[in-house]
Amino acid sequence: MTAGGLQGAAATKLWIYSVLFFSLVFAWSPVWRRALMRLRFVPHITRDWQIWRLASIQLGVATTTELMSTLVVVYRMRSVERIFGTRKFAAFVFVAGVVGLTLNVVMLAGARWMLPARIYGAMNIVAGGPLVTVFACLTQYYMLVPSKRVRALGVTVGDKWLTYALAANLLGESAAVPVLAGVMAGAVYAADVAGLKQWRFPQCVEHAAVRLMSLVTLRQAPVQRPENRAQQELIGRLQGMFPAAGHEQIAQALQLSAGDADRAVSILLSSSQ
Repeated sequence: MTAGGLQGAAATKLWIYSVLFFSLVFAWSPVWRRALMRLRFVPHITRDWQIWRLASIQLGVATTTELMSTLVVVYRMRSVERIFGTRKFAAFVFVAGVVGLTLNVVMLAGARWMLPARIYGAMNIVAGGPLVTVFACLTQYYMLVPSKRVRALGVTVGDKWLTYALAANLLGESAAVPVLAGVMAGAVYAADVAGLKQWRFPQCVEHAAVRLMSLVTLRQAPVQRPENRAQQELIGRLQGMFPAAGHEQIAQALQLSAGDADRAVSILLSSSQ
């Protein structure tokens, strides 16, 4: 996970650093881990109304295996931010988190009402980690990022198989409900229900976030512009079609689409919504 690999993905970099930081804090302090990572729907939510726990359990993960899988999955999904742009991606992570947590509560409440107590007991413990936001982002990754065919162990597969395999590694005990809530939140965002795609953070919040990222992340290296004349001409045509898109954004769209103009147009359309 190099800085160069995260160029054009400042929000993803901050997300990775945040999960790493809080996971190390939880590993160092069992008191903080018990206070912030342990959540039972009954009684923490239904009786004590500790709604904040739904957010706190997403700050970090409890085990080294989950931490490595989460960090690599988030890193490999950095292409989603490059398609959306940092402003839209940051808004997406927040919106998907809110929608996903709401769906999580609704599903747990419905399960408690519908299922017998002995079956519901296993669902009462909510799995820790940013499962809701990771799987909401994974839904966008599946729908938006083009897949290339590669050979692995003598079998031809899509080049995104490792991301999905590592995400499957996060499907541990009590993870079913938050994972389903995350996938549903990603689908709700993709369908632009209630105009969710148009929401952005206020400018004052964005400026504060930019200052924070300048303190905790490395300075982004500029994206190198292609030398090929044909690519320059294609970028010029795309800039005529998408005047609001910058040169770097169009170059990244072409890179993600392996030079396919039609795919690049689809990516730019998705990022402009």
